[in-house]
Amino acid sequence: MDAVISDPAMEHAHSAIGGFVARCALLDYRVSQFMARWFCSHEKQKFLSYTLKAMPFVEKRQVIEERLTNWHTDPEALRTTMSDIASVLERRNLVVSGVLSRRSSGALCVKSFSGARFISEPGAIDIIDIADLAALSEKASELAERVMALGLGLKQGGN
Repeated sequence: MDAVISDPAMEHAHSAIGGFVARCALLDYRVSQFMARWFCSHEKQKFLSYTLKAMPFVEKRQVIEERLTNWHTDPEALRTTMSDIASVLERRNLVVSGVLSRRSSGALCVKSFSGARFISEPGAIDIIDIADLAALSEKASELAERVMALGLGLKQGGN
């Protein structure tokens, strides 16, 4: 039986990927909590909170921007945060759907395996260097905290 020698760079890459995906899961959960806080405060709409929590982020963002910005003390901050979250979660989708690869320089990266586009920013390419995942993880954590703070700005009342 041959001994398998592990590659420390690959181990680090898998760890970075797992950490980033976990922080994005928390971020998505915080967005769901943000929505539920408002919808559950209205008896007629309490049932909606359960349905909305199960939606993908794109649909959650639409509901937040179309309905909850009317009930927030700082709607522009809410829209900006949703845009920032969308950017991070696009990268999460690339990481979970992509393939771990090496660039010609030898640096590890995640890229789209299918050729599908995940990152919608103009001029962006669907390749994320593993070295960039730590900063993206921090961004996801910061956004999760920002969403919770924005939840305090929701006004009572509603339609």
